[in-house]
Amino acid sequence: RLCKNCSAYGLRKMFPAGWAQTSHADAAIDAALRSAGGGTGGPAAGSLDERVALLLSVGEECQTERELRQLLLKHEQTGFRLYDGFEPSGRMHIAQGVFKAMNVNRCLAAGGTFVFWVADWFALMNDKMGGDLAKIRDVGNYLVEVWRAAGMRMDRVEFRWASDEICRRGDEYWPQMLDVARRSTVARVRKCCTIMGRGEAGLSAAQMLYPLMQCTDVFFLRADVCQLGVDQRKVNMLARDYCDAAGRKKGKPIILSHHMLYGLKAGQAKMSKSDPDSAIFMEDSTADVRRKIRGAYCPRTADAAVARDAEMQLAADDLKNPCLDYVRHVVFAAPGATFAAGGATFASADAVRDAFIGGALSEADLKDGLADAVDALLAPVRAHFERDARAAA
Repeated sequence: RLCKNCSAYGLRKMFPAGWAQTSHADAAIDAALRSAGGGTGGPAAGSLDERVALLLSVGEECQTERELRQLLLKHEQTGFRLYDGFEPSGRMHIAQGVFKAMNVNRCLAAGGTFVFWVADWFALMNDKMGGDLAKIRDVGNYLVEVWRAAGMRMDRVEFRWASDEICRRGDEYWPQMLDVARRSTVARVRKCCTIMGRGEAGLSAAQMLYPLMQCTDVFFLRADVCQLGVDQRKVNMLARDYCDAAGRKKGKPIILSHHMLYGLKAGQAKMSKSDPDSAIFMEDSTADVRRKIRGAYCPRTADAAVARDAEMQLAADDLKNPCLDYVRHVVFAAPGATFAAGGATFASADAVRDAFIGGALSEADLKDGLADAVDALLAPVRAHFERDARAAA
C-alpha cells in the first residue's frame, strides 16, 4: 500500500529500483506514484508518460505502445480494464503467485482495473483435475487465497468464473465465439493450441475450441489490455487479427505480455507443473526451497548447448540463468526489495548479475541468498493457510 504521507521513500518501497529494464523507469516511479490517486480507485497519479512507463515495466512486449498511450489518455478519469485468465489446474508456482501479484499491483497503480477469468471450463477442456468441476472450483478458490496472502491488492481486482458468466450471458458469448471461429482457419487455431501447453498433434475436439473461446473472452470481458504471459501471445494476436478481419474499429485489445520465468533445470524455457523440481511452488517448505535452488542450473558464462526458445523468451538473454531470473523477476518484484548474499546487500538485479558474472559473488552465496529471499516471500502464504480458517477449508 502507499504510505500515508506519500513520501518519496514510501513510494520507492512500493516499486523498488531495478523493477524495470527501461532507462526512464526510475524517474517514472518517483513521479507516477507521487500522490495516492492511483491506489484509491480514482484517477491515476502521475503524467501520461509516467503511467505508460509503469505499465511497460510489466511486459516483455507491448502491442502497441502507441495504442497503450492513447488508451490511457482516453480513460484518464475513468480507468481501463486489463485481463488475465487462469486454469485452476493444481499447484501455483512462484511466477503465477508472487510475480503476478506484483504485476497486478503495478497495473492498478497506473489506473487500471484487473479482471481475472477463472477458466474452470477451460480446465475441463484441457483434462485438468480429472475433469471434475467441483475439484476445479476448489483449486480456483485456493489460487485466489494464495494471491491474497502474497500481497496482491484487491481493491480493483475482479474474479469472474467462466462457467457462471458464460451460462448467465450465453446470448452474448456464443454468437461472438462463432464469429471468431468463422473468421479463423483451422491451421491458425491449431497453432494457437500451444497456449494449453500442448503440441498440434493429438488434440481433442474440445481442445480445438479452446483458442476460439479464449479469443472470445477478450471481447466478452471488454478487456482493453490482455496482460498474460508470452506463452499466450499467439491467441492474443489472434484477437487483434480478428478485429482487423471483422472491421472492428473499437475494442482491439492491446497486448502486454509478461516475461516467462525459466525452469530451474538447464534448457527449461518455462516452469512446468508436471515437474515439481522445475519451479518453486507457493506452498513449498523451507527445505524444499533450499533443495531446489541449490540444485538449480546456474551458469556464469553462456552455454551454446542451451538454445533459446524464441516463443517463450522475446528478450535476448545469453546466460539463461534461472537463479538470476528469479532475482530479477521474483525478489525485486517485491516492494522495497534488496538482496543479501555473500556478505553484501544489493539494490538491483543488475548489480547482482554483475557481481556474479565478475566473480565477486560465488554460486553458493548467490543460491543461499536466493533461497533465503524466496523463503521469506513464501512465509506469509504458509502462515495464511495455517491461521485463516476460510483459506484452510
